[in-house]
Amino acid sequence: MNVRDIIQKSIVAMTATIAMSSCSMMTEDRDDCPEGLYVNFVYDYNTQRADMFKDHVGGLTLYVYDESDRLVAQRTVSGSELRQYGYNIHFTEQELAPGHQYRLTLVAMQKDWNEALQTKGAKYVKTDMGAGSDRKSLAISLQREASSQPPYRLVSNEAPLDTLWHTLTTLQATSATQPASTQYHLAADGQVQSNGVETVTLNSGEPAYATVSLIRDTKHLNISLREIDHPERVNHEDYEVFIIDANGDLDYQNNLIQPTDSLIYLPYAAWTTNYDGGGTIGEQRSAHYDLMFNRLMYSTTPQKNAVLCIRKKSTGQDIAVLNLAEVLSEGRTAFEIYNYSAQEYLDREYDYRLELFLKGEQWQKLSYLYVCIDVLSWAKRIQFEEL
Repeated sequence: MNVRDIIQKSIVAMTATIAMSSCSMMTEDRDDCPEGLYVNFVYDYNTQRADMFKDHVGGLTLYVYDESDRLVAQRTVSGSELRQYGYNIHFTEQELAPGHQYRLTLVAMQKDWNEALQTKGAKYVKTDMGAGSDRKSLAISLQREASSQPPYRLVSNEAPLDTLWHTLTTLQATSATQPASTQYHLAADGQVQSNGVETVTLNSGEPAYATVSLIRDTKHLNISLREIDHPERVNHEDYEVFIIDANGDLDYQNNLIQPTDSLIYLPYAAWTTNYDGGGTIGEQRSAHYDLMFNRLMYSTTPQKNAVLCIRKKSTGQDIAVLNLAEVLSEGRTAFEIYNYSAQEYLDREYDYRLELFLKGEQWQKLSYLYVCIDVLSWAKRIQFEEL
């Protein structure tokens, strides 16, 4: 046998060995042969435009629906695995039949759902979904109770709300460990420009990759209240501060369910700070309030927007009644390069700060306020006449 024959036989033997070890020839261990659906997650729909998923989310439930919008699979995850960049959930072909298109819906919180239900304060409660459940039956409600101001309902302020995320859109991913980036712009007229897809197609013997992009629904607001003429007189105990909004119920697409109860959100923390400026400045005092509330929607009809109310306890007089969505959406002018609509800004931002300045010994009116964004050292002054 000459050298050429030996080389040819060696090549044939090597090729056969590789084929025997390939995915198509394996019958038991298919760990290196991806198939089925791989889903990873991203939370980059924020004003930082950075993926915060692994740093913020602590528990999630993923629902998979077929072409008839019937639930065919779900997975609940909480724990350290969510802290890993590119973490994914894998559904095999035994769990999801190939040859079909699937819709994905995700709801998430800062902790496990069952753990959150054991904590103090108001809870988010979601519909129990079983095999065959209709996608449209998924809903999330914020617990509320009777208040002293019927027909309004009260959201407990015993503790801060746990943070809720919902599905923004589904993206096409290129691998099981590389989430796709969200390109989602909501124009002022309601038109959406997005790289999202409606469904994910699963083919037999081939892997499909998808990324679920999240939107944060739970918001935080810090209010600082000051007095121009008599800064030494301010005390947080002198005022009632609350938000009124009909935003306690969300449907399967994260839309507010209407009609719903008008809810009252109270501060979960309130305090007064003192500062002695010395000399002609003298003592300065500020009253502070921290509130959390559910998704804030913007409407060109003022009566449909959330209201922020500040009331003097001793007189029952309303010092300020503000269109909260209108006021907070002014913060979008700090991000003019992105041309955010009012609603897109309200959905991307989640940590707001207002500084309100009162004037007059009788505490009769709001003089002006600042909408602040601390991360940018940015503030916009709004005169009382503009409100």
